[in-house]
Amino acid sequence: MILPPKLSVGDFPGADYAERWKAFLEGIYQVFLRDVAHGHLSFQGKPVKCRYHEPYDGKHFSFWHLMSEGREEQDRVPDLERCARIPWIAPVIQNADDAAHVRWWENERSSSRGVKTHVPLWLFEHDYAVILEKRPDFYLLLTTYCLRPRQVEKFEQEWQEWNA
Repeated sequence: MILPPKLSVGDFPGADYAERWKAFLEGIYQVFLRDVAHGHLSFQGKPVKCRYHEPYDGKHFSFWHLMSEGREEQDRVPDLERCARIPWIAPVIQNADDAAHVRWWENERSSSRGVKTHVPLWLFEHDYAVILEKRPDFYLLLTTYCLRPRQVEKFEQEWQEWNA
C-alpha cells in the first residue's frame, strides 16, 4: 500500500508558527473533507460516515476528534502525530482487506449508551489505527491514533484472538 506523505506545520505558508498552524489546520481539514467526509468511503460493503454535529470552529466534530487527544472532549488538544496522518485515514479504510498491511477485527466496548461494536483497522507496519463503530447500516468513524508499545501488544493479542 502506498501512503500519502505525512503533513507538518512546516509544509504550510506563514510568517510565523501561528500563521503556519492556521494554514496547516485548514489544509488538513480540506484533506479530511475531500478524502474522508466526502470521500464515499466504505468498509465491508457499508458506507463509512463521520459526525458533523456540534461543529467546532465550523469544522466537523469527527475532524476534531481525529486530530486531537484527551479523555474529555472539552479538554482535547491537537496531536501533531494524528494531524500529520490525516491523509492516511482513507487509504487505511480503502485497503482494510489487504492483510499484508492492515489487520482488522471486531471487539465489544461498553459506553454510557450500552455495548458498542468497534472495528480497529490497524496499519501494523506503522503502528497506526483507525477505529470504526459498527452500526446496522453503516460504520461510524470514531477516531485514529498512533499506538504506543502497550497498545501494540493489546492490538496483537486482540487480533490473534479474533483470528483463532
